[in-house]
This record gives sequence, C-alpha cells and structure tokens, in this order.
Amino acid sequence: MTSRFKSQYDQYLQYIENYLQECFRYDAPQQALFDSMRYSLLAGGKRLRPIFVFDFCRMCGGDWQKAASFAAAIEMVHTYSLIHDDLPCMDNDDMRRGRPTNHKVFGEAMAILAGDGLLNLAFEIVLKGEFSESVSDRNIIKATSYLSSCSGISGMIGGQVIDIESENKLIDKKTLRTL
Repeated sequence: MTSRFKSQYDQYLQYIENYLQECFRYDAPQQALFDSMRYSLLAGGKRLRPIFVFDFCRMCGGDWQKAASFAAAIEMVHTYSLIHDDLPCMDNDDMRRGRPTNHKVFGEAMAILAGDGLLNLAFEIVLKGEFSESVSDRNIIKATSYLSSCSGISGMIGGQVIDIESENKLIDKKTLRTL
C-alpha cells in the first residue's frame, strides 16, 4: 500500500466511522434495538464498501464527503446481511470479527430486528443525505433504486435463498453465478 493511498484510506476510514457513529444519536424506548444495531455496525472491519464509494466519487471528480450517506447505507446493508447470515436458521455462526455474533449477545429476535432496522435505516440515510448540487434528484432515486434491487429479492436476499436451497447439493455454473 503506497503512503498516499494509506493516507487517503485512513482519511476515508475516520470519516465513515464518525459518520456511522452520528447515525445513532437515539434515546428512545427501543434503545435495546439501537444497541443491537450499533453492536454489529460499529464492530470495526476494513470498511471496504464505503471506502470504494468515497474513492469512486473522488475519481469521478465529486466531493467524496457528499457521498457519505451512500457509503453508510452500503455498510448498513452489508452489516444487516451479516447479522441475518449468522442466525441459527442460516449459517449458525457464534463469532463475527472476533466477538460473539449479534444473536448470541442480544437474542435471535433482537438480531432479526437489528438487521431489519439497519436495512431500513440505510434507505432513510440515503434519502435524507446531503449531496452535491451536481447530483440530480433523479440520479439519487436511480441510485437508491439500484441499492434496493441489489439488496432485495433479485439480489442479496435472492442469493441467500439459493444458498439455503442449494445446501448439500451440487449446483450448476448458472446457479452458482446467480448465487
């Protein structure tokens, strides 16, 4: 990793960590839900998805900080998928990023709700985002629609269904590619 890239990476990483922290300024009766969501979302990691968003925006001549809502949304969708994937009814994992999985700490019901909450919060964050004046409302809607499609029944959720139904079976290349 070059020193220039490392410096940019560190800047992106610090920015997204702060942004994600700011997404959880809640004090409400459902605090246990927020704690569960925060537990998994703020567990660390390389944050490659948001960093790709930032750097792609920068390479296209945009103000990368204005892409923070999309960067955060993609990280939320990713974290939601990990929480659900770890559940006993899916892969039944006990550990994630060196610590107990969400359902081991908060219970299965709260883990499901935390995943659902992160998925919904991702779209809320995007639609409330601060964007450059050069990004049209139409493009924001198109990008949000694409995120929805990729994380939905024809994307990630559909892939999980194929994964479940393919367990202990040989699958063809077409199914594997779809998965």
